[in-house]
Formats: sequence, C-alpha cells, structure tokens
Amino acid sequence: MDNNSLFSFMDILIAGCGIYLMYCWYLLQFKGEVKKGVLLPDKSTAHCKDLDGYKKAIGGKLFVFALSALAAGGLGLFSDYVRPVNTYVYLGLTAVFLVVLIWFTRSAKKAEKEFFC
Repeated sequence: MDNNSLFSFMDILIAGCGIYLMYCWYLLQFKGEVKKGVLLPDKSTAHCKDLDGYKKAIGGKLFVFALSALAAGGLGLFSDYVRPVNTYVYLGLTAVFLVVLIWFTRSAKKAEKEFFC
C-alpha cells in the first residue's frame, strides 16, 4: 500500500464518519434518539435525566463535528481524485478537524456526566 492509497483510505473513512455523524445528529434532533456507540459508550437513553437539555448541550457540537469531518474527508477525496489541493490548505483543514475532534470528545464526556446517571 503506497502513501496515496493510505491517504485515500483515511479520507474515505473520515468522510464516511462525517456522514454517519450527520445521521446521528438527525436522530438526536428530530427523533430524540441517542446513538449509543457515538455519543454514549455504555449508557442508554433510559438513564438520561433531561433529554431536551442534552440535545441542546450536544446537538450543535455534534453538527459542527460532523461538518468538520465531511469537510476534511471531502477535501481529501477531492485532492486525491479530482485535482490536487494546496498542501497547506489540506493540512490546515486536517488540523481543524483534529481540534474539533478533541473539543467534541471533551464536550460529549462533560455532557454525559451532567445529563446521565
């Protein structure tokens, strides 16, 4: 596996995760369902003290996380298969995605402690 195919594989994974995160956001905002594997590793919605408060606390952050994953993965795929993008733009967007990933993870843990038993 050469470098290009490895980066392409990672871009496909990141873009796919962005699509799945959008689906999780949709379920949270419009159906009131919390996906167990993404937002809650070991708890169910039955343990939630205030689902509306949890939706307000994490919904927007989940949307931002999903958009950053879609943007990073999409730009990477565009760069791999359509036309090369400036390396600094690609690395900058990847850095933004990683910062948003850390921010979202910390926010999700904080919201889990606040809204779940």
